Amino acid sequence: MKRKLVVGVVASAAFLYLAVRGIDTDAFAAVFRRTNVWWLIPAVFFTMLGHYTRAWRWKFMMAPVKTVTIGPLWSATAIAFMVNNLFPARIGEFVRAYVIGKHEGVSKSAAFATIVYERVVDVFMLIVLLCYCLLTTEGPDWLARSALALIVFNVVLLATLYAMIRRRATFNALLARALRPLPPRVAERAGHAADAFVEGLGVVTDARALVPIVVLSVGVWGSAVLGVHFCVLAMDVAVPAAASLFLIAVISLGSMIPSAPAFVGTLQYACVVGLAVYGVDKSTALAFSTVYHATQFFPITAAGGYYAWRSSLRLAEVSGRSTLNESGSGPAELAK
Repeated sequence: MKRKLVVGVVASAAFLYLAVRGIDTDAFAAVFRRTNVWWLIPAVFFTMLGHYTRAWRWKFMMAPVKTVTIGPLWSATAIAFMVNNLFPARIGEFVRAYVIGKHEGVSKSAAFATIVYERVVDVFMLIVLLCYCLLTTEGPDWLARSALALIVFNVVLLATLYAMIRRRATFNALLARALRPLPPRVAERAGHAADAFVEGLGVVTDARALVPIVVLSVGVWGSAVLGVHFCVLAMDVAVPAAASLFLIAVISLGSMIPSAPAFVGTLQYACVVGLAVYGVDKSTALAFSTVYHATQFFPITAAGGYYAWRSSLRLAEVSGRSTLNESGSGPAELAK
């Protein structure tokens, strides 16, 4: 955890330096002075709608494990984003699995498997977005290379998850062989956790869930695009409407880079790089990134804090020191 924190902080500092270097402070301040705060209301609305839609989509991914109502899924999702904004190593997804497992009495390993699948779906949505941007926008060369790398990685990951659920007995046999050198008690716990994880992958082979998952995924990403679009309007940045699609793609790629909590630095640099494609100067782009970042950080962090308080979630749990799964492995251990 400490190593990841150091790497993330160093990376964030480097990207923040690249984003800030050479800006015109007068131009930077002028962008804020012309900001229309009324446009930020729909920006925040669509940002929160995207998070809520994500929780709704999770309901279909959780169905093979247990039928869960939207309330617990939404609160766990809000808490996860709050944790990612406040704590290092992006442990929010581990905490999300812990919270839903604790409150719904389901295997936390199985819940985490649905979150892994969620990431696969999101990367496929990002790939579609990147392909559209490559066809409609003269972006940098590295964008095409990123799209190709994501396609290869995601196809391999999805095929692996599919094989784990379809060849469950074979997977368990291979795992048992790999765990044989460990102490019997440790091997038994690890085996139970792994089996529960595979159980949580049931949605991978559930064809009935595909349509609602795809439709809600469009809602998740569409809301994110609209959140950017209304920030663009609020700050009167002179770019075409399609720039919001391109910006979300670049920001999403930037979020994959190790960083400090809340993606500080990487988000600013992604906005500077993305808006530069449309001829927007660095000072304006950096000012835009500051306001956009605020719409992403404060509302969901406040919501997550409220749900964490209401569910009496302890600081030890939020910071990742609590047990995530039945084997006794916490978020910090699983994140290694």
